Amino acid sequence: MVHEVQTLTFANRLRGLWGGQGTLRQHLARAAAGSTALALSSKLLMLLTSVVLARWMGAAGYGVYATATALALLLTVPTGLGLPTLVIRLLASYGARQQWGRMRGLLVRGNQAVLGASLLMACLAVSMIWIFAERFGADQSTALSLAMLLIPLTVLGAMRSAALRGLHHVVLGQLPESLIMPGLFLALVGGGWFVHGGASALSPEYAIGARLAAVAVAFGVGAVLLLKRIPPAVRQARPEYEMRTWARAALPLLFIAGINIVNTQIDILMLAALRGSESAGVYQAAVRGAELVAFSLVIANMAIQPSLARLYATGDTARLQRLVTWSARGATAAALPLAAVMILWSGPIMATVFGADFARGAIALAILSAAQLVNAFTGPANSLLDMTGHQDDTLKAMVAGVLANVILNALLIPRWDITGAAIATGTSLILWNVLLVAFVQWRLGMDATTFGRKRISMGEGKHES
Repeated sequence: MVHEVQTLTFANRLRGLWGGQGTLRQHLARAAAGSTALALSSKLLMLLTSVVLARWMGAAGYGVYATATALALLLTVPTGLGLPTLVIRLLASYGARQQWGRMRGLLVRGNQAVLGASLLMACLAVSMIWIFAERFGADQSTALSLAMLLIPLTVLGAMRSAALRGLHHVVLGQLPESLIMPGLFLALVGGGWFVHGGASALSPEYAIGARLAAVAVAFGVGAVLLLKRIPPAVRQARPEYEMRTWARAALPLLFIAGINIVNTQIDILMLAALRGSESAGVYQAAVRGAELVAFSLVIANMAIQPSLARLYATGDTARLQRLVTWSARGATAAALPLAAVMILWSGPIMATVFGADFARGAIALAILSAAQLVNAFTGPANSLLDMTGHQDDTLKAMVAGVLANVILNALLIPRWDITGAAIATGTSLILWNVLLVAFVQWRLGMDATTFGRKRISMGEGKHES
C-alpha cells in the first residue's frame, strides 16, 4: 500500500507538471532561471580562474595545464560510453511510464560500466605517459599523469548530473559542476598563490591538483544530492536490465560525445603538438572568452532536454516547436551583444584581461566569437535530435564537422598558428550546425533556428515513432 501511494504521488506530480501549458512554462522558467544563474556563475568563475592562471603562470605554463586537461577531457569520451545523454532521455521516459525497475537497473548498470571503463582508461593513459616520459619531460609527464585522475571523477559526475536532470531536477543536476567546482577551484588557486607569495608557486602541477580536489568535492556533493532525490518507488523496485537495448541506443551517443569533445579539444592538442605549449595557452585563453558568447545556448539545452523528450513522446509537436523556438531566440538575444563586444574589442580584452603575452590571440577571439554566435542562432538542434531518438543524424553532422576541423587545423596551424586554429574550429562549428538544422527539418518537419515560429504548422501533428 505504501509503495502504491508513493508511486501515485510521483505520477501525479509528473502529470501536474506536464498537464498544461502554463505549468510547463512555469517549470521551464524555473529551470531556465536556475540554469542561467548557475551557468553564468560557472562561466565567470572559470574565466576568472583562467585569467588568474594565465597571468601568474604565463603562456607556456598555462599551455601545459590546458594541454593536460584537454587530454583528460578527450579520454573521458570513450569511458562515458555514451550513457549520460541516454540516461537523461530514458529516465524521463521511464518516469512518465512508471517503469521503476528499468530506471533502477539503468542507474546501477550505467554507473558500474562507466566506473570500470574510466579506471581502466586512467591506468592505461598514465602507463603510456611514463613510457614516453623522455619525450614529454619529467615536469610535463607529472602534470599529464595527475590530470588523468580527472577521468573517473568527471565521467561519474556526468552520470550523476544526467540522472538528476532526467528526474527533472535540472538545477540541482548542474549545481556541483557549475558552482561548487569552479568556486573551490578559484579559491584553491588564489589561496595557493597567496600562501606561497608569488607566481612562481603556481606550477601546472599545482593547478591540476587544485582542479582535481575541486572536482572530487563537487562529485561528493552531487552524489549526496542524487541519493536524496531518487524516487522511493525506484528504491523499492527490483532492477530490470535491458543491456542490448541500452547498448544499441548508447553507441551512437558515444560517437556523438566523442566527436563533440574531439571537435572542441583537437585544436588545443594540435597547437601544442605543432606550435608548442605557449601557442596552446594563448589559444585556450581566446577559447575561454568566446565560450561566453554561446553560454545562453548551453543553458537552454540543459533546461529543456527532459522537456524535449517528454513532449515528443506524447506527440505534442506543436508545443515542442514553440519550446525550441523560444530557446533559440533567447540564446541568440543573449549571444548577440556578447559577440559584438568580443569581436570589436578583442585586442584590448586579450591584452588587458589575460596579459600582454596573450595579445596575439585577438584575431582568434574575434573569429571564435563570430562562430559561437552562429551556434546560438541555430538553436538547440543537437539536443532536439538526441532527445527524439535521431542521434544518428547528430552523429553524421558531427563527423563532417570534426573531419573538417582536423583537416583544416592540419593545413592552417602550420601557416597561421593561433589564427589558423580559430579559422578551422569556427568553420567546422558552423558546418555541423547547418547540417543539424537541415536534419531537424528533414526528420521532424521543424525549424530549430530563431525563425522556427514561421514553420510551426509544418511540425504540428507530425510524429515519428
